Amino acid sequence: MPNALQAGKDRRAFIPRYRLSVRWLALSAASLLLTACAGGTQQGVTSAAPSSGLAALKSPLMPSAFFADGGETFTAWRCTPSQDLVTTTPDDRRLRLWTALGETELPSAVVGAGSRYQLGGVSFWRQGRDARVESDNGRLVCTLASERPTTTRKAHPDTIFYASGNEPGWNVSLDRNSHSLTLVSDYGQATDTFDYRVASVKNGGDARMVLVSDSGRYPMELDLRAGACFDDMNGQPWPVKVTLRYGAREFQGCGQGVEASR
Repeated sequence: MPNALQAGKDRRAFIPRYRLSVRWLALSAASLLLTACAGGTQQGVTSAAPSSGLAALKSPLMPSAFFADGGETFTAWRCTPSQDLVTTTPDDRRLRLWTALGETELPSAVVGAGSRYQLGGVSFWRQGRDARVESDNGRLVCTLASERPTTTRKAHPDTIFYASGNEPGWNVSLDRNSHSLTLVSDYGQATDTFDYRVASVKNGGDARMVLVSDSGRYPMELDLRAGACFDDMNGQPWPVKVTLRYGAREFQGCGQGVEASR
């Protein structure tokens, strides 16, 4: 999937190297979806001790597709045919793009006006509050819907991953120095802390991570999947879809990896 970044970056993302290819999937006669497929072998990670170069790290390594990688803002795009996208630009050389199915990265391309990013036959061309996403198989015409600053350690200094949702209001924080997480639920009325283990990790553009615990009052499972996610009350964009199961309850929401700074 996206070009490898240095494993020593402070955000602790686990990043293998992949060859990139991008294709369009027709979801219906009226809808196109951009997705990415890895040409190399997917690699899995478990909660085993990190390699000697990362021996000081205590929290699990997380997929790079969960992070903004230094991007200052997540942008939500509403597109025609019906499709919602999330983007961030870590620098002027690349754009990170999340669709419903995962994440990919497009390098910058030289154009006369606006900001254009292209990988093979796929391009994302932004001009102000408008954008076009094109491939050999179709075009999405998009309008900026909302933006939010990416979450960093300024707001969550001890957190490696943060997620939240609504009805009832809840949030979960993964400690960056241990295998523990804190769930605040019922609009802040209940707080539970768990020691967890990593049940599975899939890296790449369609990254997924599942955490489980039996240390609380009820069994807990936290399922994280890379993909465009939108707060169901305010529409704000996030790069990870989150499902939290706690006993008989199930919470749906969005999240992101927390980095040191933008």
